[in-house]
Amino acid sequence: MLFVSHLHADHINGMDRLQAMAPAKTVILPYLDVVERLLFILSDFERGAASRSSLDYFENPVDWWLGRGAERVIFLQPGRPDDIPPARGAEPDSPIDDPSAGRRIRLDDAPSKGFSANRLATYMRAPHGPIAEKLTPADPTARETQSGVFVAASGSYLQLEWQAFTGDAWRRGDWILLPYVHPVDDPARKRFLRDIKKALGFRGNEETKLSKSLLKHLRSIESARRLVEIYNRHFAGGHNAISMSLYSGPLSQRAVASSSHTEPSRQWRSSLEEPPYGRFFWSADGIGWLGTGDAALRQDKWRKQWRTFFEGFDDWIAIMTLPHHGSANNFHPDILGFRGLRFALATTLEARNRVSRLRETLGAVELRGIGTRVINDERLSRFSVTCERSMA
Repeated sequence: MLFVSHLHADHINGMDRLQAMAPAKTVILPYLDVVERLLFILSDFERGAASRSSLDYFENPVDWWLGRGAERVIFLQPGRPDDIPPARGAEPDSPIDDPSAGRRIRLDDAPSKGFSANRLATYMRAPHGPIAEKLTPADPTARETQSGVFVAASGSYLQLEWQAFTGDAWRRGDWILLPYVHPVDDPARKRFLRDIKKALGFRGNEETKLSKSLLKHLRSIESARRLVEIYNRHFAGGHNAISMSLYSGPLSQRAVASSSHTEPSRQWRSSLEEPPYGRFFWSADGIGWLGTGDAALRQDKWRKQWRTFFEGFDDWIAIMTLPHHGSANNFHPDILGFRGLRFALATTLEARNRVSRLRETLGAVELRGIGTRVINDERLSRFSVTCERSMA
């Protein structure tokens, strides 16, 4: 399963190789209309990073993914103020071992062997409103993997489920993957689209015809240059790209120390191992990860909705990847307000990539008592956390 935060070249340029070597069968990424796809490709043109693959994606995102080994593609709509994350229970799931069996059940055993099996079940929400492209609305009742291309509303998620034997009912495990696409409603986009149509001599609002006209101009160096000039006129500092965040962690609520209802043996604990820093253990705080892609979290109108959506998991979020590789242009101290947060990671290679005021961002994080790490794509760079709990 592959989650794609957004479509900038520095995030998807390795996709062809990845899908050729170890293809993800399910891909989840933000839903983009033709204007949003145009903004991404013009941004890549402006930075000299556009490619034939970029143009193919602009023309037909569905064929692009299906032609690269994906069997199920889920496009996730941007969030709305009334979005509701999944409800949280007070305790984690029950032990999976049968005390009378005298053995441990392995989650990777196939049900045909008479043991357990597991899956990531989908809990999708039907899309908000009509969809311009001919895509299938997500079915809120479907749990099994289905082939095809779907559109789902914000608040959709995936949850670990398991069964002890063939024919057993599927039981929910205490781990979910919860994506969120922050909303971007910018008046500059409307002005941009108006000027683009004027440059193309295009009238009307039919997306299919607009896409074909744009593709023709994007394939001409001279015409593409004019479109980039319009882009730069409206988004001189770069546009606030739609980007997906992803929470990976427990669904249960963290146990309160004074509570007598939750078994201590079933609570999560974590360990972090890094050769330069030794080994750390913690059990009283969170273990969840929150990836932010290039989310535009500096602006109040988008950050507040993002923060509201994830605040219900504030007890479990322990590790965050800083938005846009740690750029100060996407950072605001409010994103550090999760009470379980221990580490904030900047994913970049400082010697190669220019990240706006990265050290300023890391300094602001450290002033809050939160640890920082810069993780890059070199072989020995890593940040590994082990999450575990007793199921006895």
